[in-house]
Amino acid sequence: MTSYGTHEVFDDIPDVTFVCTNRTPNSLRTTCIEENEPLNENGRSNIKGNKNGDYSESARGLIKHFKNSTYTTIPGASRGVMQESPYADNRWGSEDDMLEYEDGPLCTCVPCKRRRALTGPEKGLIVLALVAFVVIIVLAAHMDGKDEVKVPPKCESPGCLSAASSILSAMDPSADPCEDFHQYACGGWLRETPIPPGYPMWDRFQELAYQNWFMLKTFIETHKMDGGAQKKVRDFYRSCMDESQVSRAETLSEFRSLLTNVTSGGGAGALPGGGTTHQKWDMTGTLLSIHKLNTWPLFQVMIGPDERNPNVNIIKIEAGHSPFPYNIFKQEAERALNERSSNNTDSINGTDHDATSKPQVNETQIEMTDNKTDSTNTEHNIDATDTPEPTTTKKPHIKDTHPHPTENVTELVRDYLRETTSLLQALWDQTKEQAEKEAHNILELEKQLSLAHDIELHIHNRIQAYNAMAVKDLQSKCTMINWSSYMNSLLSAGSEAVPVVNPETEVIVLHEKALKQVCDIVHEYSSNDEKKSILERYVLLGLARSMKPFFDLTTFQPDVKHDEEIEAEGEHWRRCTFYTNKALGLATAAVYVNATTIDASLAQGDERIKKITTLVTYVKRAFKEYLLRKIWMDAKTMGNAEKKLDEMIEKVSYPSFILNNTFLSEFYTNFTIGDNWFNNLLNWRRFTITNMVNSLSKPFDRLNSWINPPVTVESDYSPVRNDIIFPIALFHLPIYSHEGPSALNFGAIGSIIGHEITHAFDIQGRQYDGQCRLRDWWDPVTAEMFNETTHCMKDQYDHFKIGNMTIQGAQTLEENIADNGGLRAAHIAYELWMKEHGEEEPVAGLDLDARQLFFVSYAQLYCSKWTMSGVTDFLMRDKHSPGPYRIEGALSNSLAFPDVFKCSYVAKYNPPTKCRVW
Repeated sequence: MTSYGTHEVFDDIPDVTFVCTNRTPNSLRTTCIEENEPLNENGRSNIKGNKNGDYSESARGLIKHFKNSTYTTIPGASRGVMQESPYADNRWGSEDDMLEYEDGPLCTCVPCKRRRALTGPEKGLIVLALVAFVVIIVLAAHMDGKDEVKVPPKCESPGCLSAASSILSAMDPSADPCEDFHQYACGGWLRETPIPPGYPMWDRFQELAYQNWFMLKTFIETHKMDGGAQKKVRDFYRSCMDESQVSRAETLSEFRSLLTNVTSGGGAGALPGGGTTHQKWDMTGTLLSIHKLNTWPLFQVMIGPDERNPNVNIIKIEAGHSPFPYNIFKQEAERALNERSSNNTDSINGTDHDATSKPQVNETQIEMTDNKTDSTNTEHNIDATDTPEPTTTKKPHIKDTHPHPTENVTELVRDYLRETTSLLQALWDQTKEQAEKEAHNILELEKQLSLAHDIELHIHNRIQAYNAMAVKDLQSKCTMINWSSYMNSLLSAGSEAVPVVNPETEVIVLHEKALKQVCDIVHEYSSNDEKKSILERYVLLGLARSMKPFFDLTTFQPDVKHDEEIEAEGEHWRRCTFYTNKALGLATAAVYVNATTIDASLAQGDERIKKITTLVTYVKRAFKEYLLRKIWMDAKTMGNAEKKLDEMIEKVSYPSFILNNTFLSEFYTNFTIGDNWFNNLLNWRRFTITNMVNSLSKPFDRLNSWINPPVTVESDYSPVRNDIIFPIALFHLPIYSHEGPSALNFGAIGSIIGHEITHAFDIQGRQYDGQCRLRDWWDPVTAEMFNETTHCMKDQYDHFKIGNMTIQGAQTLEENIADNGGLRAAHIAYELWMKEHGEEEPVAGLDLDARQLFFVSYAQLYCSKWTMSGVTDFLMRDKHSPGPYRIEGALSNSLAFPDVFKCSYVAKYNPPTKCRVW
């Protein structure tokens, strides 16, 4: 890894604490008090200089100040505190610790010497000379009858013009950037871009992914495949495309045969009409068969790096994932208990006595604004009559009268029941009445398992959730299966020799409490004949449910028309391209790279990687030299954080080994692909498990592992790898322009780079050190103050309103921290770049200066459109905030943004409260 030295403005920090002004010299800038960070009585140095973590009482007082302060608020000019803006109206200015708009040096005149008085003739001569000089200047200016007006140079290169076209076509310059920057930056895109079929939401990332999939589809269909892994890509894709031509009866027959085969000795899976044979059903054997197909009902087994010692791989076990959003049944149960309502609809059990008379969710596009919405809007089936409890003990800065979407689960439950009923009818030949009755019983089991998974730890305390224990101890705590026998049988799926599991073998149990509750539920159901049949069916349905999305909608809903199927699932080629890329990601990347980097463009590809790596260097430097320098962070923790940043691995574009045909052929040797789509899916799943099992006997390869295929429009940070990944599919407008303005690249992909780096220091990421070890390396006082900084941001996003719903501040907290930190790091990085390279020329065709272009480029990443059901589902399940609020949240917290766009004090995007973690 490259080591980044300390920037010159931070040489030798003195012990004296200064107050920043516009004229503070660079050499003293780092000792300036950061705006909106409180001081203790001894100033800043008693905390930053405490290398041993032995804090004085004043430091403890600082913690108390954090806890007692509702939010960090920008002080007004009337209070006599520092001002950073050089503008005449004294608006609060640029990033608090950057000298972005320095004034020039102040000059004072030397007193003039006394002279004698001029005589009359001398005065006359001087006047005549001045008149003659003016005449000469006027004549010279009008020579040849032409006036020359100098026009400031503008960038008119192909890269700049292409970038200008992309930027301008998406904008709505008539909107007020200080009141609605989503409309200002994205209004043109919103107006001209429809939501394609099969999408409940549509944004710029999906738009770019769609373009990449179409390119990949074209390459697969038209380019020559010489055999080996690339031929497997084409065969897999073609078998998927041919799936729609297979008769429904044949596909259902294959499903039934699979369910029979995974059921040891017959049993529930083998008997039509709902009959069961309890004495023949072997749950351990059935679970093994299903788990070897990479489907995980009840619990999940993974093999990955031991987070206490990341150089080795280890077996990890945790409760299976629920199809319902986290914590949804717990909140609904508590609400129902408190209300004790007598409504006809029991939204917990999913029973609805008048379901047919209720309107369905309206699939029309909604605007992402603060429009007032009736709290009893039945069209959207969202009950907003109750006010949720505050998310923290702090007083909310905006009155919350809108519910989180998790307070209404009726539609989710209906969908689950409809799908379960259709599967039971299609695969077990049940009547509609039989299927509906059993679907409700299965829902009750699903609900109990979901509640078990809804533990308070979730992901915010990984250290406490990470429990190492011997297999014999696991067996004593959870007796639903023989764990040693199960694990050895699972490991036999590998193609290489793997260690034998015995009672003394150590494994990792993640969220032990959740797994223990699952075991208790299984024991309860296994001990009752009536409930045992429900458990059997639930396990088998887990496999069927996981396979269902890979087939046409008409396979299980034969009455659906073709147009309705396209509207629900999108084009067939898109789904097949997506699945092919997921199954053979390294091979599809080779196809993509070979087709897009040929001849002269190959050199450009290398230059592109260098340019993006340079962007990473600047953003890392900004993070190290500015964002990590916090008044609440002790010196030792700060040093370890800087070390983690230095040890972070950058993975840009694609791994070079994918272009080695021999490697690819060997890697996919065990992945057999024919012309039958159903069999190819099963072989893909077996191949995935084989690779996972084989990794147990190998050291963890942190350097060469990639989370997602390179043809994926998604960046990543992995705390167990301490790496940031930016795949080749990202390197297109609006995210990146190779020959375009740097302002665009810093604002777009630069903020994405900053976002992923910030994840290394968010709530979960900060629990790992630079060598990817899960350990507590933060000083306790610093850790406590870090947690205090998150409250403001949590509450801020908790009160953003969409229709009659609000974002969940706790659920989206880590991504919001990353959005804000990423934008700030990218902005500082761009300022550093301009200090070294000079101001950029304006881009021809754009009425934006460089700094304005930076913020517009950032915002255009998150242009978004939604259907109503799409936004509801997104709010319940996704860890990100909706696009318009990724824009508003980060920009309204920026100190630079209001200066750049000349926003007033009362502007929506320049609130008095500005939240900051990093």
